[in-house]
Amino acid sequence: MRPAFTETLSESLRLADEQARQLHQEFVGTEHLLLGILAGKTGDAFRALQAETDIENLMPKLTRALPRATERPVVTGRLPLSPKAQRVINTAISDAQAAGQANVSTRFILLALLGEGESAVRQVLSESGADLEELRGMLIRADGPLEQ
Repeated sequence: MRPAFTETLSESLRLADEQARQLHQEFVGTEHLLLGILAGKTGDAFRALQAETDIENLMPKLTRALPRATERPVVTGRLPLSPKAQRVINTAISDAQAAGQANVSTRFILLALLGEGESAVRQVLSESGADLEELRGMLIRADGPLEQ
């Protein structure tokens, strides 16, 4: 059985789509997934980022690192996920299942983003002061109430 997404993650995915559209992108990439978490300003991943990075500058820095198309995409409904973004979602689902969680939260998305090897997300996080291993540890140890 596939775990459900938390309300916070569902909202982050909606915001990721919105962020991609604002940049005139035709798909939601891994960077947009992180932008969606940041735009939501709530959830396990946001709290970890807030503790570990200069969060006020993270969103603008990530936005500047992305290309901006000149024309709006002609896609109705939700934008498709890039192959990397789909892999991140699939990894998060698998990790949540392996952890025995009934729901996939933003914590699992950020963990999957950190596991992507050399990526723009990891680079921007590092440039924003994050110790990626410490951030990963915080997410793995996540204590306290889980996001809804």
